[in-house]
Amino acid sequence: MTAQSEIRHTLQTLEDRIVEACERSGRTRDEVRLLAASKGVAVERIADAIHCGHMLFGESRPQAIRDKADAFRNSEEPPEWHLIGPLQRNKVKYVVGRVTMIHSLHSLNVAQAISNRVQQQSAAPIDVLVQINIAMEPNKSGVDPKHALELCHQINQLPGVQLRGFMALPPLFSDPGQGGPYFDKVSNLAEIGRKEGLPLRELSYGMSGDFVQAIQHGATIIRIGTAIFGPRAP
Repeated sequence: MTAQSEIRHTLQTLEDRIVEACERSGRTRDEVRLLAASKGVAVERIADAIHCGHMLFGESRPQAIRDKADAFRNSEEPPEWHLIGPLQRNKVKYVVGRVTMIHSLHSLNVAQAISNRVQQQSAAPIDVLVQINIAMEPNKSGVDPKHALELCHQINQLPGVQLRGFMALPPLFSDPGQGGPYFDKVSNLAEIGRKEGLPLRELSYGMSGDFVQAIQHGATIIRIGTAIFGPRAP
């Protein structure tokens, strides 16, 4: 089996599982987007996935966004890029004009830097998700859930930045079903925010091991890396 046919088979298998999860949850397939997390994946492998029809990719490092987005910039149909890892003010220059969404925003200062850069470059507005540290784990980024809606209201006032929802990483469990209550906490927080007039429709959670459960608990974007590209070097 060639590398391209292997990815095609993997994507079809994932698609079947996503469809099944949506049906079991009473949701339609178009409610969930599959983001291919391509951290550590060579450009050639990404090109194989594009050739198989997949067009949404996520990178964890701003410099990787710069390099990989630029590698496909002149393609007949360039893929869509999201930043799914941490972003600092001095790295904003690498993502503005290249990504359509940032999943990992948890600082007003960084949001202001994005807003300023978008305006300076006359770039297209960027969709953003506020990252929630839903279990308050010290080794993970994200805003305290208690302060999340306050930050959302502040971000929602900035030009060039379009608030869309939340991203979260629940604790790592051996049983994927244990993540459900954490997904629900994020979903419930978004519902409270919507009642306050905030546009919190996107929920980014669920990865290779727990995306079925994430769909059952309202995910609109699932971030799949290993299940598409296989294990990657640390």
